[in-house]
Amino acid sequence: MSSAPDQSPQGRIHDEADEDVTSGRHLRTDSNYRNNHRNNHRRKDRAGEDKAGAGEDRAGAGEAAEPASMGERIAFRLKQWGITLSYLVVAVAIIALIRTFIIQSFTIPSGSMENTLNEGDRVTVTMYDSDKVHRGDVVVFTDPDHWLTTQEPTGLQGAAQDFLVAIRIFPQNAGHHLIKRVIGMPGDHVVADGKGSLTVNGVELHEGYLKPGRSASEVAFDVTVPEGYIWVMGDNRSNSSDSRYHQNDAHRGFVPLSNVVGVAKNVVWPYSHWSSLTSGQEVFSQVPKPTSTPTALPAGPAAPNPASTLAGSGD
Repeated sequence: MSSAPDQSPQGRIHDEADEDVTSGRHLRTDSNYRNNHRNNHRRKDRAGEDKAGAGEDRAGAGEAAEPASMGERIAFRLKQWGITLSYLVVAVAIIALIRTFIIQSFTIPSGSMENTLNEGDRVTVTMYDSDKVHRGDVVVFTDPDHWLTTQEPTGLQGAAQDFLVAIRIFPQNAGHHLIKRVIGMPGDHVVADGKGSLTVNGVELHEGYLKPGRSASEVAFDVTVPEGYIWVMGDNRSNSSDSRYHQNDAHRGFVPLSNVVGVAKNVVWPYSHWSSLTSGQEVFSQVPKPTSTPTALPAGPAAPNPASTLAGSGD
């Protein structure tokens, strides 16, 4: 016969023990889960608090650093502006030095030097050799005896010009410069017969730079250049108010060498008219040195010269 299931207390205890053990495992598992869950929450809470604290710290640090950061930006910009200003000052100083002692450009205001120079041409003038002038050179000089009737600008324009002159962007005596060719140096005897012949120290000149159709001079004159002066004429002889037409002035038409700003070397604008201006000396290659020692400029006004009434209109 089949045996009945073991109902002994021992067996039941065994079963209960199994159940207890099993139940205990479940209890421990539940307890561990809850503990882990709580720990995780705590860690998350602490992490959140840490993050929040760090965020507050950063926010606080940002608020505290903002003025310093703004100040640093301002200081940086001021430094950059200072550097830029320094560069500008240096650049202006260099330009001033170049324009004062090395080279400067001038714009031709009239047709008195045609066809060598046309109105509107821009020429470069070297300043460092202004005391080394030769016959045939094209020179820029300041007005010796009111040859020009230029009026100085006034108001804002005048103030602007004065400022540009002060920093050497514009030359001194802006608007009071003339440009002509040197015909006679100190001691030279320059003679024109008024019929197209021009001689220097007895040698007749053949001036290839004259404007076509123009003679050497339609005005007769006979001068000896005094010490410290030059005699100048335009290449467009019938339209040039030059030394010939100022013989009744204080300097008798002669230009003081001290008034010479520089020697024009090249036409640089417009591009189509680029050329050198140094070939004029060749015309005087056969002219001898003066036979007499240059004398001082005679004192007192010169005698009236009819030629002065025939002045051309060019500068």
